[in-house]
Amino acid sequence: MAAGFRIAAVAALLLLAAACAPRQRQAAPLPAPTQPPASSQWIGRDIIQAACLNDLVATGAKFELIAQAEPGKDGCTLQNGVRLISTSVDLVRPAEMTCPLALRLMQFEKDVLLPEAQRVFGQPLKQINHAGAFTCKRMTGNGSRISEHGHGRAIDIWGFVLADGRRISVADHFRARGPEGQYLRGVSREACRFFAVVLSPNADAAHAKSFHWDISEWKRCGS
Repeated sequence: MAAGFRIAAVAALLLLAAACAPRQRQAAPLPAPTQPPASSQWIGRDIIQAACLNDLVATGAKFELIAQAEPGKDGCTLQNGVRLISTSVDLVRPAEMTCPLALRLMQFEKDVLLPEAQRVFGQPLKQINHAGAFTCKRMTGNGSRISEHGHGRAIDIWGFVLADGRRISVADHFRARGPEGQYLRGVSREACRFFAVVLSPNADAAHAKSFHWDISEWKRCGS
């Protein structure tokens, strides 16, 4: 009987101690996941610019930032600019352009340029040959307007190089019957899905030797 009383007393004391002990605070719920902040190296860029730069990094492109350029005497300017050093393949030389154009070029390369080279030639694309992107000049055929090149929103492509060193030239092969012509004409048609204005040798004499691809507000498919 005494032993039973002692057990009951101990149990009562334990219950009393538990009741008097300070209650542990319940952990606050974790905040909902949010989009990762832009890389610290994009400080000074707005949200849209930083998002584009982060997306461009994710493609594997190598590039450098370009300081925001004030409008030049002819009205040319480059905003949200990058110096694209290489894509997933080599560039014949670095090209200055807006981040959105660089991102669009990377998407086009992944979805069209690379798989089409593999399909037509059975080998990878090695290099993109271009005639430049950002350059201050007037629009061909309309000297009253600044070209999209004058804002870094256009690039001119004159050819490609395959993994085995074979060179494909718009000037020499666009109208050819062989695989080079097939590749160039197919690429030009598909470009209309990715770029606002696509000009090729089919468009006018000014583009007899190169493709013009831009992301302007206008829409024209001269492929």
